[in-house]
Amino acid sequence: MITPGRISPDELSEGFASLGLISGECIMLHASLESMGVVDGGAAMILHRLTRTIGSEGTLLMPTFTSVTRHAIFHANFTRKGCWCEGRESRHIPFIPELQPDKEIGAIAHRLCSWPNSRRSNHPAYSYVAVGNRGDELVREVRLDDPLFPVRKFLEHNPRVVTIGVGFPAVTAIHLAEETFKPAKLAKERALTMSSKGPVWVDIQSIGCSNGFGKLSSMLGSADFRQTSIGMVSAKSYSMRHLVDSAQSVLKADSSGLGCGNISCLSCYP
Repeated sequence: MITPGRISPDELSEGFASLGLISGECIMLHASLESMGVVDGGAAMILHRLTRTIGSEGTLLMPTFTSVTRHAIFHANFTRKGCWCEGRESRHIPFIPELQPDKEIGAIAHRLCSWPNSRRSNHPAYSYVAVGNRGDELVREVRLDDPLFPVRKFLEHNPRVVTIGVGFPAVTAIHLAEETFKPAKLAKERALTMSSKGPVWVDIQSIGCSNGFGKLSSMLGSADFRQTSIGMVSAKSYSMRHLVDSAQSVLKADSSGLGCGNISCLSCYP
């Protein structure tokens, strides 16, 4: 008897094939396991079937951000001389590669961190995990002033962005479009990391707010992506280059075109 909302391993493979994913593909994945329904094998089965689809020559990249290590731009949860929240250092955790990603990043990214031969970057706030042919190349170098460096490097290989049960606010690559047309959105932050002398705060650059990225979906034609259903949710596959170019066109016409609409947001409306 088939349980409604239950997803078998073969259904996962069929879904990935429907998205046009093939052997050797470079993929940046954003997915919500919780929204998909009951997946036989859970996050591990999703990764098993996806990595099998793209093969040993393919590459899978996911964000594994950690907000517990950093000071947000609205000045909550930070300690700095003269800051109103000085003395509350215990609210933060220094970054280590074993630290679990933010809950909203999801269980699949968390599982990928312990996947065989995967590697996670050492960025204290904006880390990524990768597995496959180009994985080491993407996460080896960390630039505190350039949290999008791995994604930009990945863009050179014509990757696809795959979303499962999430929308454009989850798609990190869209931030690449802001570097030219809205650089002020990429604000300064600080993050807590470990050094040979113990925990230390370091200056980093943020990637800013993404809550307005959903506006981009209404500007894409049906030919710009492939779509299917996996379990209870919609899954889509996009060219990362096309997404970035489309976002740049929006921002060129209106620098606030992908803003969240909340005038109190210090990232979108500084």
